[in-house]
Amino acid sequence: MVDSNVILDIATEDSVWFRWSSDTLSFYAQSHTLVINPVIYSEVSVGYETMEELENILPRDYFRRVQIPWEAAGGE
Repeated sequence: MVDSNVILDIATEDSVWFRWSSDTLSFYAQSHTLVINPVIYSEVSVGYETMEELENILPRDYFRRVQIPWEAAGGE
């Protein structure tokens, strides 16, 4: 599961965290499936005007989308 802050560090080329986030994401992408959920998608979406822009940042062939299990969301 990729934290939204890591994605935003890369997307915004954050002066402090870009290198670390980029290197770490690249490292794990080589051997793991990168996963996001609706909460992460929503957090990243704030900085984008259109769905097309957001989809360019979160391409489906790079980030697998999963739902949130009720147990993880604190429900029954």
